[in-house]
Amino acid sequence: MNRVVVVTGASSGIGLETSKLFYEAQDKVISLSRSGKGDYGDLVECDISDLDSVNKAIEYIIEKYGHIDVLINNAGMGISGAFETQDIDDVKKQFDVNLIGSIQMIQAVLPYMRKAKSGRIINVSSVASRVGIPFQSFYSASKSALDTVSFALNAEVKEYGIKITNVLPGDTKTGFTANRIKQDEEKADVYKDKMVRSVGSMEKDEQNGMSPEDIAKTIYKISLKKNPPLQVVCGFKYKVLCILIKLLPVKLVNYVIGKMYVK
Repeated sequence: MNRVVVVTGASSGIGLETSKLFYEAQDKVISLSRSGKGDYGDLVECDISDLDSVNKAIEYIIEKYGHIDVLINNAGMGISGAFETQDIDDVKKQFDVNLIGSIQMIQAVLPYMRKAKSGRIINVSSVASRVGIPFQSFYSASKSALDTVSFALNAEVKEYGIKITNVLPGDTKTGFTANRIKQDEEKADVYKDKMVRSVGSMEKDEQNGMSPEDIAKTIYKISLKKNPPLQVVCGFKYKVLCILIKLLPVKLVNYVIGKMYVK
């Protein structure tokens, strides 16, 4: 379609498969990653948690291509551990990447989309944003915050033809699992046994989860919609889960999630 499409975290997983789909559709793909590696389109090194790195990448893209039609905020990372003993530096890193990094990317592209009176911003969030997952509380919080700022942003930029969608995958089989920063078991102290069981169960679900190709297909379809939804949940069972979360009492939802992840 010859659109200019920027994909963050494009060196692996969902980002790699997404850049592939857009590239095969004849879009001009700019694949951003910290390593500068990838398989499709124009490969650009960019650490989204570093504002200078973000600004340099966007300046390069505008200078070369003149505009940006689609931004896909996919780059992210996860930490796990007991809330009480979690390393605060890891917590800050979690928010620097998943929230601040995405915000910096959006702020960098907005002036160009606003002037063009068009643009699509698709943020890869998570079903974990809908509930607080035990021993993954800060990951849930970072994605929940991304959802919230996206909803507010949509109202602010709607008149400029810019459309926002948050994609919420459930468990997905990618390298995200292996790359998660996990708290040292001994540091978890009294929470050790529960943490190990909970994180182990979560990782098993991830490795038996959806394929990154499925998430990429959803992202691509959203990019083509004239009036895209503000939020899309990926996977039938996760759609049902999110509906139940809305309908059931908060205390009951919290109880069920606790039983699922704290055994």
